[in-house]
Amino acid sequence: MKKSSLRITLFYISLFLLSNCSLLAQQQLTNIPSVYINTTNNQSVSDKTTWVTGNVIVVSQDTSIALNMPMEIRGRGNSTWGFSKKPYRMKLDKKTNFMNMPAHAKDWVFLANHADKTLIRNAVAFKIGHLLGLQYSPAVQFVDLTLNNNYLGNYMVTDQMEVNPGRVDIEKQDTLDTTEPNITGGYLLEIDGFASGEPVWFTTTKGMKITVKSPDDEKINPEQLDYISNYIEDFEARLFSTDFKDPLKGYRAYVDSASLVNWYIASELTGNSDAFWSTYIYKKRSDNKLYFGPLWDYDIAFNNDDRLGDATEKLMSQYAHVNRTWIERMLQDEWFKAAVWKRWQLVVENNISGALTNYIDELSEMIDLSQQRNFIKWNILNTRVYRETYLFPTYAQGVDNLKTYIGNRITFLNNSLKYIEPPKPSEPFVASNYNYLLINKKTNNVVDVTDNSLLLNSKLVMWEPIDEDAGQMWQIKQLNDSLFRFVNKNSGLAMAGNGRGANLIQVAVNDNDNSQQWKIKPVSTGNLYGIVNMKSGYSINNSGGGFANGTNVIEYNSNITGSENQQWYIQKINLINTGFAQSSLLKYRVEIYPNPASDLLSIRFDADVPQNIVVSIFDLTGRQRMVLNENFNSTGKHEITIPLTEMEAGMYFVQLINEKSEKTILKFVKK
Repeated sequence: MKKSSLRITLFYISLFLLSNCSLLAQQQLTNIPSVYINTTNNQSVSDKTTWVTGNVIVVSQDTSIALNMPMEIRGRGNSTWGFSKKPYRMKLDKKTNFMNMPAHAKDWVFLANHADKTLIRNAVAFKIGHLLGLQYSPAVQFVDLTLNNNYLGNYMVTDQMEVNPGRVDIEKQDTLDTTEPNITGGYLLEIDGFASGEPVWFTTTKGMKITVKSPDDEKINPEQLDYISNYIEDFEARLFSTDFKDPLKGYRAYVDSASLVNWYIASELTGNSDAFWSTYIYKKRSDNKLYFGPLWDYDIAFNNDDRLGDATEKLMSQYAHVNRTWIERMLQDEWFKAAVWKRWQLVVENNISGALTNYIDELSEMIDLSQQRNFIKWNILNTRVYRETYLFPTYAQGVDNLKTYIGNRITFLNNSLKYIEPPKPSEPFVASNYNYLLINKKTNNVVDVTDNSLLLNSKLVMWEPIDEDAGQMWQIKQLNDSLFRFVNKNSGLAMAGNGRGANLIQVAVNDNDNSQQWKIKPVSTGNLYGIVNMKSGYSINNSGGGFANGTNVIEYNSNITGSENQQWYIQKINLINTGFAQSSLLKYRVEIYPNPASDLLSIRFDADVPQNIVVSIFDLTGRQRMVLNENFNSTGKHEITIPLTEMEAGMYFVQLINEKSEKTILKFVKK
């Protein structure tokens, strides 16, 4: 046998012997701290309620964390207490920053992570909470634990979930607090599937079981329990009200949006199947908001729950264990989906993938000797002890699988959390003192008077837009709450219906003629409108959907929601009686090219004095899409080039205004 192989064999034999030795010397067993707990008379720790007295010793090369102190210990956990390798809760004799962790406290938790063969899922989840900016994420310290001279394996020491500085740092209530403001907080609660086994809990109208963690069962009074249960009921009632999306009347008035969004992202990134079965929330004093977090209990997260199968590409809002009632309702709110998507994009931009991969590598390297010793004690690497989805013959393969999951999960969430805000519904039309173009949705051509005729009964036709063509401009007068009249700028005559299938015509303005009275009805999104004749009930229609100049404008069966031939943009052009103000400072006619344009649009003009010019681009709905502020310090020819790559195909208006408010507007088409 080679010497190196012999050394490795002897190393594992020595580990095995040490693991089963009845009397272990109190020494540091690996490169991480060793914790020795000895109970009085070696009394066993056999349940989750009986505190057993004893002593704790911390041994480490880092002498700053060395400790020798009286303590009490008992079991903890729900399903995890049934495992062979059990979790514990320890209460020190006095408050201390145990192992230099942030909280100055008595109570500390030893998590066994027995169902997590990487041993680090909980730590990675807490790291995610830190990276997402949750107000509190539990501290982490890995140790080798020995209880009554029996080596138990690798454990993760972390905070007891409680109200305390350095933990959930909110106000503690006194038993005598029964009135505001003290009774308003703080409260630490858990949405808890196991709530019925807890001393203080309640169920909401929607069946959410809530455990009150603080004030604890020995201190909470009836008034406090009534206050917090009524508060949660009010929150839930708002969440399921008809106004639940309203920021003031709905649930958002009762929730801290940042913690809610970050908690939900953490729930999805970790793939935590217990995300909505077990969730911590808290309320501060004199603060009407409900805060989500801290993160807790992630040993079956990260694709480690076989009840879900391979959950890499499954949203927890759809597949996690019940009760998902609250989150399902929140995801019906466009605000919430948009907020999650916006935050997720920032999280990805900040390279959470790289940060987590590096953290996993650091942890797995740090505990490598300890995990070897752990899995000699517990020979379970390739054995299912609870709900593990995948088993691996080596520790390293399990860690690699965790990193692969995180990378694939981020890719999945990049698509699944994506939210594209739907276009806003068209708003009711309100007439103002402007000339308008009536632009057809299908063709982008406008309603025109044949040959710019000034004669009565001249027909209306469709035509490509022409700069400053008064025959294409219409003044719109609002006659009452629902009726309007269109008067041509060039002729001063009114648009009138002329019967189904017949051309619209221009006629003399007559207040008593309801054929020249029109209803302007919002349709679809993007401020589109149908224009319906008061007399006939028929709609203005681009005949046959024709694109050619001279296509008839007719009345036809009203189908304003279904036919683009009957849908119109009503676009402001200029104030009535002003016309296009060709700037005296823009010495010659402004030119734009190419038109139509694809990626770039150039604007060229001459100026006889230096000036500042604001260039704006508007779409057909009147929404400003781009603005530039250009300062020209010289006279003569000037040119501005504008990128159009982010703009959709269609018709746009470009507007130039100088410091004297002199304005020029031109149209162009983006291909």
